[in-house]
Amino acid sequence: MATNATIERGRSLGGSLLMVGLVAGCIVSAVWANLWKSDLRVADVRVSGNSIVTEKEVLSLANIGKAQKLYSVDLMAAQKRVMQNAFVKSAAVNREAPNLISITMQERVPIAAVVLDKIEYLDVDGVVLPPVRSENIFDLPVLTGAFQAGEFVPGKQVMRGDVREALEILATAQQLSDELYRRISEVHVESGKDIMFYTAESGVPVVFGSGDAGVKLVKLDGFWKEIVLHEGTQQIGYVDLRFEDQVVVRWNDEKKEVQSTRAVAGKSVKQKKS
Repeated sequence: MATNATIERGRSLGGSLLMVGLVAGCIVSAVWANLWKSDLRVADVRVSGNSIVTEKEVLSLANIGKAQKLYSVDLMAAQKRVMQNAFVKSAAVNREAPNLISITMQERVPIAAVVLDKIEYLDVDGVVLPPVRSENIFDLPVLTGAFQAGEFVPGKQVMRGDVREALEILATAQQLSDELYRRISEVHVESGKDIMFYTAESGVPVVFGSGDAGVKLVKLDGFWKEIVLHEGTQQIGYVDLRFEDQVVVRWNDEKKEVQSTRAVAGKSVKQKKS
């Protein structure tokens, strides 16, 4: 009969052989997987999230050739190349086995135009965007003022305070409603003076002042719908939003002021002659 020691030696040997087999299996699997991965080729590069930058431009910047080895593509380098386009706010380049590269983008969307020697665009962050060579045609509010060409460099962020505030006004209007945003055709900024804008309909001057963009725009929107849509814009001299809880309007015809006061709940409108 086998002794206990002999049985233990047999078990130990069997366990060792099993372990060697498992290790060898793992090594073979890893080698096979690496060989499989090394043979994978890029069959397609797909672009998503773009509406301003054309797919052709993105693919050209990424410079990832089809039939290139999938795992030899430098994803970070491709991402940096795509980000060279000023309209690209962020980009992610990823491998998707077995044969796909995906490029997912977020674009900088123009919110205003500024006319200097040529038209430049500004996004909500104040980044200057170059003219677009694509099918996109932007119908945007125009930013005017005493500007120097050197203040607006494509790809750079404008740091001038009054310009940034003008962009904040437009962004807030856009968030409130597209109709309100489209009502603004021009925003004028001048150092040391109140910000003004002009309406798309009849070019009505609106004295905006500074600060409280959301509150002022909500007041203007309510006043416009309650009064202006009924009275019309032709006889409005100007609108002044600088007063707390009211909109003051100078009418050309009757020389009167109309004050629209918004309470916490409901609205009240009163008129008085000058």
